[in-house]
Amino acid sequence: MQQIARFYTLFWIIYFPACIAYNDLPGFSSVDEAMTVILIGYTFMKRGHWATNNTPWKEYMFFLGVLSFYVVYGLLFGRNVQDAVWLDLVQEIRPYSIIYCTWILNPRFTDKQKKWMLGAMIATLGSWIIYHPQTLNGGEFPVLGQLAISTGMSYYLFSEDTKRNKLIALALVGSGLLAPKMKFVGEVVAFVAMMFYVNKKLDFKSPKTVWTLSLMMIVAIMLTWTKFEVYYVDGWDNENLARPMTYKTSWKILWDYFPFGSGMGTFACNAAWKYYSPLYYEYHLNNIWGLGGNRLLDGVFICDAFYPTLAQFGVVGVILFYLFWKRRLTAFNEMYSLKYYRVAMMAFFCLAIEQTADTSFLSGKGQGYCMLIALCLNSNRNYEEEWEEEEDMDESEEYASA
Repeated sequence: MQQIARFYTLFWIIYFPACIAYNDLPGFSSVDEAMTVILIGYTFMKRGHWATNNTPWKEYMFFLGVLSFYVVYGLLFGRNVQDAVWLDLVQEIRPYSIIYCTWILNPRFTDKQKKWMLGAMIATLGSWIIYHPQTLNGGEFPVLGQLAISTGMSYYLFSEDTKRNKLIALALVGSGLLAPKMKFVGEVVAFVAMMFYVNKKLDFKSPKTVWTLSLMMIVAIMLTWTKFEVYYVDGWDNENLARPMTYKTSWKILWDYFPFGSGMGTFACNAAWKYYSPLYYEYHLNNIWGLGGNRLLDGVFICDAFYPTLAQFGVVGVILFYLFWKRRLTAFNEMYSLKYYRVAMMAFFCLAIEQTADTSFLSGKGQGYCMLIALCLNSNRNYEEEWEEEEDMDESEEYASA
Protein backbone atom coordinates (compact mmCIF):
# COMPACT_ATOMS: atom_id res chain seq x y z
CA MET A 1 0.00 0.00 0.00
CA GLN A 2 2.75 2.46 0.91
CA GLN A 3 4.65 1.62 -2.26
CA ILE A 4 1.68 2.82 -4.31
CA ALA A 5 1.31 5.92 -2.14
CA ARG A 6 5.03 6.75 -2.55
CA PHE A 7 4.78 6.29 -6.33
CA TYR A 8 1.75 8.54 -6.58
CA THR A 9 3.20 11.16 -4.23
CA LEU A 10 6.21 11.46 -6.54
CA PHE A 11 3.92 11.43 -9.59
CA TRP A 12 1.86 14.26 -8.07
CA ILE A 13 4.89 16.35 -7.07
CA ILE A 14 6.34 16.13 -10.60
CA TYR A 15 3.06 16.50 -12.48
CA PHE A 16 1.89 19.91 -11.32
CA PRO A 17 5.06 21.91 -12.07
CA ALA A 18 6.21 19.94 -15.13
CA CYS A 19 2.89 19.26 -16.84
CA ILE A 20 0.73 22.21 -15.82
CA ALA A 21 2.80 25.20 -14.71
CA TYR A 22 5.85 24.97 -16.95
CA ASN A 23 4.70 22.68 -19.75
CA ASP A 24 5.44 25.40 -22.31
CA LEU A 25 9.17 25.54 -21.48
CA PRO A 26 11.66 23.83 -23.83
CA GLY A 27 12.00 20.13 -23.05
CA PHE A 28 8.77 19.92 -21.03
CA SER A 29 6.21 19.67 -23.85
CA SER A 30 6.12 15.86 -23.88
CA VAL A 31 6.47 15.24 -20.13
CA ASP A 32 2.71 14.85 -19.62
CA GLU A 33 2.49 12.17 -22.33
CA ALA A 34 5.44 10.30 -20.80
CA MET A 35 3.96 10.47 -17.31
CA THR A 36 0.59 9.24 -18.55
CA VAL A 37 2.30 6.21 -20.11
CA ILE A 38 4.18 5.60 -16.84
CA LEU A 39 0.95 5.80 -14.83
CA ILE A 40 -0.87 3.39 -17.17
CA GLY A 41 2.09 0.98 -17.11
CA TYR A 42 2.37 1.10 -13.32
CA THR A 43 -1.38 0.51 -12.97
CA PHE A 44 -1.25 -2.60 -15.14
CA MET A 45 1.81 -3.79 -13.24
CA LYS A 46 -0.12 -3.48 -9.96
CA ARG A 47 -3.25 -5.20 -11.26
CA GLY A 48 -4.58 -7.60 -8.65
CA HIS A 49 -2.53 -6.07 -5.82
CA TRP A 50 -4.43 -6.30 -2.54
CA ALA A 51 -4.32 -2.55 -1.94
CA THR A 52 -5.80 -1.56 -5.31
CA ASN A 53 -9.44 -1.03 -6.17
CA ASN A 54 -10.44 -3.59 -8.80
CA THR A 55 -13.99 -2.25 -9.24
CA PRO A 56 -13.14 0.20 -12.09
CA TRP A 57 -11.16 -2.37 -14.16
CA LYS A 58 -14.09 -3.56 -16.29
CA GLU A 59 -15.18 -0.02 -17.07
CA TYR A 60 -11.60 0.97 -17.93
CA MET A 61 -11.28 -2.03 -20.26
CA PHE A 62 -14.58 -1.02 -21.88
CA PHE A 63 -13.26 2.50 -22.38
CA LEU A 64 -10.05 1.20 -23.98
CA GLY A 65 -12.14 -1.04 -26.23
CA VAL A 66 -14.34 1.88 -27.34
CA LEU A 67 -11.29 4.04 -27.97
CA SER A 68 -9.68 1.24 -30.00
CA PHE A 69 -12.83 1.05 -32.13
CA TYR A 70 -12.68 4.78 -32.82
CA VAL A 71 -8.98 4.53 -33.71
CA VAL A 72 -9.72 1.83 -36.30
CA TYR A 73 -12.76 3.78 -37.52
CA GLY A 74 -10.65 6.93 -37.87
CA LEU A 75 -7.89 5.11 -39.76
CA LEU A 76 -10.37 3.49 -42.16
CA PHE A 77 -13.12 6.09 -42.56
CA GLY A 78 -11.88 9.30 -40.91
CA ARG A 79 -11.60 12.60 -42.75
CA ASN A 80 -7.99 13.33 -41.78
CA VAL A 81 -4.57 11.71 -42.23
CA GLN A 82 -3.52 8.74 -40.10
CA ASP A 83 -0.98 10.78 -38.13
CA ALA A 84 -3.84 12.97 -36.90
CA VAL A 85 -5.63 9.89 -35.56
CA TRP A 86 -2.57 8.75 -33.61
CA LEU A 87 -1.96 12.23 -32.18
CA ASP A 88 -5.59 12.51 -31.10
CA LEU A 89 -5.36 9.06 -29.48
CA VAL A 90 -2.53 10.31 -27.26
CA GLN A 91 -4.73 13.16 -26.07
CA GLU A 92 -8.06 11.34 -25.78
CA ILE A 93 -6.65 8.51 -23.68
CA ARG A 94 -5.04 10.85 -21.14
CA PRO A 95 -7.87 12.30 -19.00
CA TYR A 96 -9.86 9.09 -18.73
CA SER A 97 -6.73 7.05 -17.93
CA ILE A 98 -5.72 9.56 -15.26
CA ILE A 99 -9.13 9.07 -13.63
CA TYR A 100 -9.31 5.29 -14.02
CA CYS A 101 -5.67 4.57 -13.08
CA THR A 102 -5.74 6.80 -9.99
CA TRP A 103 -9.07 5.27 -9.02
CA ILE A 104 -7.67 1.75 -9.44
CA LEU A 105 -4.37 2.43 -7.65
CA ASN A 106 -6.24 4.01 -4.74
CA PRO A 107 -3.24 5.73 -3.15
CA ARG A 108 -3.71 6.37 0.56
CA PHE A 109 -1.33 9.07 1.67
CA THR A 110 0.26 9.63 5.05
CA ASP A 111 0.09 13.08 6.64
CA LYS A 112 3.74 13.61 5.69
CA GLN A 113 3.07 12.76 2.05
CA LYS A 114 0.12 15.13 1.97
CA LYS A 115 2.35 17.92 3.30
CA TRP A 116 4.94 17.21 0.59
CA MET A 117 2.27 17.27 -2.11
CA LEU A 118 0.68 20.49 -0.85
CA GLY A 119 4.09 22.08 -0.38
CA ALA A 120 5.01 21.28 -3.99
CA MET A 121 1.74 22.75 -5.26
CA ILE A 122 2.00 25.95 -3.21
CA ALA A 123 5.65 26.38 -4.25
CA THR A 124 4.68 25.84 -7.89
CA LEU A 125 1.87 28.38 -7.65
CA GLY A 126 4.09 30.97 -5.97
CA SER A 127 7.01 30.44 -8.35
CA TRP A 128 4.72 30.73 -11.38
CA ILE A 129 3.46 34.14 -10.19
CA ILE A 130 7.05 35.31 -9.54
CA TYR A 131 8.22 33.95 -12.91
CA HIS A 132 5.37 35.81 -14.69
CA PRO A 133 5.39 39.35 -13.21
CA GLN A 134 3.13 40.45 -16.07
CA THR A 135 0.27 38.80 -14.19
CA LEU A 136 0.10 41.96 -12.09
CA ASN A 137 -0.44 44.10 -15.20
CA GLY A 138 -3.94 42.92 -16.04
CA GLY A 139 -3.13 39.96 -18.30
CA GLU A 140 -5.15 36.77 -18.70
CA PHE A 141 -3.42 33.47 -17.94
CA PRO A 142 -5.53 30.29 -17.80
CA VAL A 143 -2.64 28.30 -16.28
CA LEU A 144 -2.67 30.49 -13.17
CA GLY A 145 -6.36 29.80 -12.59
CA GLN A 146 -5.89 26.06 -13.09
CA LEU A 147 -3.00 26.00 -10.63
CA ALA A 148 -4.77 28.19 -8.08
CA ILE A 149 -8.05 26.30 -7.93
CA SER A 150 -6.35 22.87 -8.01
CA THR A 151 -4.14 23.96 -5.11
CA GLY A 152 -7.09 25.33 -3.15
CA MET A 153 -9.14 22.17 -3.63
CA SER A 154 -6.17 19.98 -2.70
CA TYR A 155 -5.50 22.00 0.45
CA TYR A 156 -9.11 21.58 1.53
CA LEU A 157 -9.12 17.85 0.69
CA PHE A 158 -5.88 17.09 2.55
CA SER A 159 -6.74 19.19 5.63
CA GLU A 160 -9.33 19.03 8.38
CA ASP A 161 -12.73 20.42 7.42
CA THR A 162 -12.59 23.64 9.46
CA LYS A 163 -13.54 27.23 8.75
CA ARG A 164 -9.87 28.26 8.96
CA ASN A 165 -8.80 25.71 6.36
CA LYS A 166 -11.69 26.71 4.10
CA LEU A 167 -10.50 30.33 4.21
CA ILE A 168 -6.90 29.30 3.46
CA ALA A 169 -8.17 27.25 0.51
CA LEU A 170 -10.17 30.26 -0.69
CA ALA A 171 -7.08 32.48 -0.43
CA LEU A 172 -5.11 30.03 -2.58
CA VAL A 173 -7.91 29.99 -5.15
CA GLY A 174 -8.10 33.78 -5.00
CA SER A 175 -4.50 34.10 -6.20
CA GLY A 176 -5.82 33.08 -9.62
CA LEU A 177 -7.71 36.38 -9.77
CA LEU A 178 -4.39 38.20 -10.27
CA ALA A 179 -4.71 37.44 -13.98
CA PRO A 180 -8.04 35.70 -14.52
CA LYS A 181 -9.57 34.34 -17.69
CA MET A 182 -13.28 35.07 -17.60
CA LYS A 183 -14.21 31.39 -17.25
CA PHE A 184 -12.08 31.22 -14.09
CA VAL A 185 -14.40 33.77 -12.47
CA GLY A 186 -17.23 31.28 -12.99
CA GLU A 187 -15.13 28.56 -11.38
CA VAL A 188 -14.52 30.78 -8.34
CA VAL A 189 -18.27 31.32 -8.02
CA ALA A 190 -18.76 27.53 -8.05
CA PHE A 191 -15.95 27.07 -5.52
CA VAL A 192 -17.40 29.62 -3.08
CA ALA A 193 -20.92 28.24 -3.45
CA MET A 194 -19.87 24.61 -2.87
CA MET A 195 -17.50 25.45 -0.03
CA PHE A 196 -19.57 27.87 2.00
CA TYR A 197 -23.23 27.54 0.99
CA VAL A 198 -23.79 23.89 0.09
CA ASN A 199 -24.22 21.98 3.33
CA LYS A 200 -25.77 18.84 1.87
CA LYS A 201 -25.60 16.96 -1.41
CA LEU A 202 -27.30 18.51 -4.40
CA ASP A 203 -30.50 16.82 -5.50
CA PHE A 204 -30.74 17.61 -9.21
CA LYS A 205 -34.43 16.67 -9.19
CA SER A 206 -35.17 19.22 -6.47
CA PRO A 207 -36.52 22.67 -7.48
CA LYS A 208 -34.32 24.21 -4.76
CA THR A 209 -31.20 22.69 -6.34
CA VAL A 210 -32.28 23.88 -9.79
CA TRP A 211 -32.74 27.39 -8.41
CA THR A 212 -29.36 27.25 -6.63
CA LEU A 213 -27.53 26.16 -9.78
CA SER A 214 -29.44 28.73 -11.85
CA LEU A 215 -28.43 31.46 -9.41
CA MET A 216 -24.79 30.34 -9.60
CA MET A 217 -24.98 30.46 -13.39
CA ILE A 218 -26.59 33.90 -13.41
CA VAL A 219 -23.92 35.31 -11.06
CA ALA A 220 -21.13 33.79 -13.19
CA ILE A 221 -22.63 35.18 -16.41
CA MET A 222 -23.10 38.63 -14.87
CA LEU A 223 -19.45 38.72 -13.78
CA THR A 224 -18.26 37.64 -17.23
CA TRP A 225 -20.96 39.32 -19.30
CA THR A 226 -18.62 41.14 -21.70
CA LYS A 227 -17.01 37.95 -23.02
CA PHE A 228 -20.23 35.95 -22.77
CA GLU A 229 -22.09 38.51 -24.88
CA VAL A 230 -19.36 38.60 -27.53
CA TYR A 231 -19.37 34.84 -28.11
CA TYR A 232 -22.81 33.57 -27.13
CA VAL A 233 -25.24 36.48 -27.59
CA ASP A 234 -24.28 39.05 -30.23
CA GLY A 235 -21.59 36.80 -31.70
CA TRP A 236 -23.73 33.70 -32.11
CA ASP A 237 -25.04 34.87 -35.49
CA ASN A 238 -21.69 36.21 -36.63
CA GLU A 239 -20.43 33.78 -39.26
CA ASN A 240 -16.95 35.29 -39.11
CA LEU A 241 -16.40 34.58 -35.41
CA ALA A 242 -14.39 31.41 -34.78
CA ARG A 243 -15.78 30.00 -31.55
CA PRO A 244 -19.53 30.31 -32.32
CA MET A 245 -18.95 28.84 -35.77
CA THR A 246 -17.03 25.93 -34.24
CA TYR A 247 -19.97 25.13 -31.98
CA LYS A 248 -22.57 25.45 -34.74
CA THR A 249 -20.54 23.37 -37.18
CA SER A 250 -20.10 20.59 -34.61
CA TRP A 251 -23.89 20.07 -34.68
CA LYS A 252 -23.80 19.73 -38.46
CA ILE A 253 -20.98 17.18 -38.26
CA LEU A 254 -22.93 15.08 -35.77
CA TRP A 255 -25.73 14.57 -38.28
CA ASP A 256 -23.70 14.60 -41.49
CA TYR A 257 -21.47 11.84 -40.13
CA PHE A 258 -24.08 9.87 -38.20
CA PRO A 259 -23.63 7.79 -36.03
CA PHE A 260 -19.85 7.55 -35.36
CA GLY A 261 -18.69 11.01 -36.41
CA SER A 262 -15.99 12.26 -38.74
CA GLY A 263 -13.19 10.33 -37.06
CA MET A 264 -10.49 11.15 -34.55
CA GLY A 265 -8.23 14.09 -35.27
CA THR A 266 -10.71 15.81 -37.57
CA PHE A 267 -12.31 18.68 -35.66
CA ALA A 268 -11.63 21.23 -32.91
CA CYS A 269 -8.62 19.36 -31.49
CA ASN A 270 -4.85 19.72 -31.55
CA ALA A 271 -4.52 17.10 -34.30
CA ALA A 272 -6.97 18.98 -36.52
CA TRP A 273 -4.77 22.04 -36.01
CA LYS A 274 -1.41 20.34 -36.59
CA TYR A 275 -2.66 18.25 -39.53
CA TYR A 276 -5.16 20.73 -40.93
CA SER A 277 -8.41 18.85 -41.25
CA PRO A 278 -10.31 18.72 -44.58
CA LEU A 279 -13.49 19.39 -42.62
CA TYR A 280 -12.54 23.05 -42.37
CA TYR A 281 -12.70 23.29 -46.16
CA GLU A 282 -15.82 21.14 -46.33
CA TYR A 283 -17.73 23.44 -43.97
CA HIS A 284 -16.12 26.65 -45.31
CA LEU A 285 -14.38 27.46 -42.04
CA ASN A 286 -10.94 27.91 -43.60
CA ASN A 287 -11.60 31.59 -44.39
CA ILE A 288 -12.57 32.50 -40.83
CA TRP A 289 -9.74 34.11 -38.89
CA GLY A 290 -8.59 31.72 -36.20
CA LEU A 291 -9.69 28.65 -38.16
CA GLY A 292 -7.47 29.03 -41.23
CA GLY A 293 -4.94 26.55 -42.54
CA ASN A 294 -1.83 28.51 -41.53
CA ARG A 295 -1.55 27.23 -37.98
CA LEU A 296 1.17 29.70 -37.04
CA LEU A 297 -0.84 32.73 -38.09
CA ASP A 298 -4.57 32.12 -38.10
CA GLY A 299 -5.28 28.67 -36.71
CA VAL A 300 -5.19 29.73 -33.09
CA PHE A 301 -8.87 28.96 -32.38
CA ILE A 302 -9.05 25.51 -33.96
CA CYS A 303 -8.65 23.78 -30.59
CA ASP A 304 -10.31 26.50 -28.55
CA ALA A 305 -13.18 24.59 -26.90
CA PHE A 306 -13.57 20.96 -25.86
CA TYR A 307 -17.25 20.26 -26.43
CA PRO A 308 -17.15 20.65 -30.25
CA THR A 309 -14.49 17.89 -30.37
CA LEU A 310 -17.24 15.39 -29.47
CA ALA A 311 -18.52 15.75 -33.04
CA GLN A 312 -15.57 13.57 -34.09
CA PHE A 313 -17.19 10.65 -32.26
CA GLY A 314 -20.69 11.20 -33.52
CA VAL A 315 -23.97 10.78 -31.69
CA VAL A 316 -22.75 7.48 -30.21
CA GLY A 317 -19.69 9.21 -28.75
CA VAL A 318 -21.78 12.02 -27.27
CA ILE A 319 -24.04 9.45 -25.58
CA LEU A 320 -21.03 7.56 -24.17
CA PHE A 321 -19.52 10.83 -22.90
CA TYR A 322 -22.81 11.67 -21.18
CA LEU A 323 -23.02 8.20 -19.61
CA PHE A 324 -19.44 8.44 -18.34
CA TRP A 325 -20.17 11.63 -16.41
CA LYS A 326 -23.62 10.48 -15.34
CA ARG A 327 -21.96 7.48 -13.64
CA ARG A 328 -19.44 9.77 -11.97
CA LEU A 329 -22.14 12.14 -10.68
CA THR A 330 -24.08 9.17 -9.31
CA ALA A 331 -20.93 8.01 -7.50
CA PHE A 332 -20.39 11.53 -6.11
CA ASN A 333 -23.88 11.53 -4.69
CA GLU A 334 -23.19 8.24 -2.88
CA MET A 335 -20.14 9.58 -1.04
CA TYR A 336 -20.37 9.43 2.75
CA SER A 337 -18.10 12.43 3.30
CA LEU A 338 -19.40 15.89 2.45
CA LYS A 339 -15.79 17.09 2.11
CA TYR A 340 -14.98 14.57 -0.63
CA TYR A 341 -18.33 15.29 -2.26
CA ARG A 342 -17.59 19.02 -2.35
CA VAL A 343 -14.14 18.53 -3.93
CA ALA A 344 -15.47 16.07 -6.51
CA MET A 345 -18.31 18.42 -7.49
CA MET A 346 -16.02 21.45 -7.58
CA ALA A 347 -13.62 19.61 -9.89
CA PHE A 348 -16.55 18.58 -12.08
CA PHE A 349 -17.89 22.14 -12.25
CA CYS A 350 -14.41 23.44 -13.12
CA LEU A 351 -14.12 21.01 -16.01
CA ALA A 352 -17.68 21.73 -17.16
CA ILE A 353 -17.10 25.50 -17.16
CA GLU A 354 -13.53 25.53 -18.43
CA GLN A 355 -14.14 23.34 -21.46
CA THR A 356 -16.65 25.78 -22.93
CA ALA A 357 -13.65 27.81 -24.07
CA ASP A 358 -10.64 25.56 -23.60
CA THR A 359 -9.37 22.06 -24.46
CA SER A 360 -7.25 21.54 -21.34
CA PHE A 361 -9.27 18.38 -20.59
CA LEU A 362 -7.25 16.78 -23.40
CA SER A 363 -3.90 18.20 -22.31
CA GLY A 364 -1.78 17.93 -19.20
CA LYS A 365 -3.10 21.23 -17.90
CA GLY A 366 -6.53 19.91 -17.00
CA GLN A 367 -5.47 16.72 -15.31
CA GLY A 368 -5.31 18.12 -11.78
CA TYR A 369 -9.11 18.03 -11.73
CA CYS A 370 -9.10 14.40 -12.94
CA MET A 371 -6.65 13.37 -10.22
CA LEU A 372 -8.78 14.98 -7.53
CA ILE A 373 -11.96 13.36 -8.83
CA ALA A 374 -10.32 9.94 -8.77
CA LEU A 375 -9.09 10.36 -5.19
CA CYS A 376 -12.62 11.27 -4.13
CA LEU A 377 -14.11 8.23 -5.89
CA ASN A 378 -12.22 6.00 -3.45
CA SER A 379 -13.44 7.78 -0.32
CA ASN A 380 -16.26 5.33 0.52
CA ARG A 381 -14.06 2.26 0.01
CA ASN A 382 -11.33 3.67 2.24
CA TYR A 383 -13.82 4.76 4.89
CA GLU A 384 -15.33 1.27 5.02
CA GLU A 385 -11.91 -0.37 5.27
CA GLU A 386 -10.87 1.98 8.08
CA TRP A 387 -14.14 1.29 9.90
CA GLU A 388 -13.61 -2.50 9.57
CA GLU A 389 -10.03 -2.15 10.85
CA GLU A 390 -11.26 -0.19 13.89
CA GLU A 391 -13.93 -2.84 14.54
CA ASP A 392 -11.29 -5.59 14.35
CA MET A 393 -9.03 -3.68 16.76
CA ASP A 394 -11.89 -3.17 19.20
CA GLU A 395 -12.75 -6.87 19.09
CA SER A 396 -9.10 -7.80 19.63
CA GLU A 397 -8.86 -5.48 22.63
CA GLU A 398 -12.08 -6.91 24.10
CA TYR A 399 -10.80 -10.47 23.58
CA ALA A 400 -7.43 -9.61 25.18
CA SER A 401 -9.06 -7.97 28.19
CA ALA A 402 -11.30 -10.99 28.67
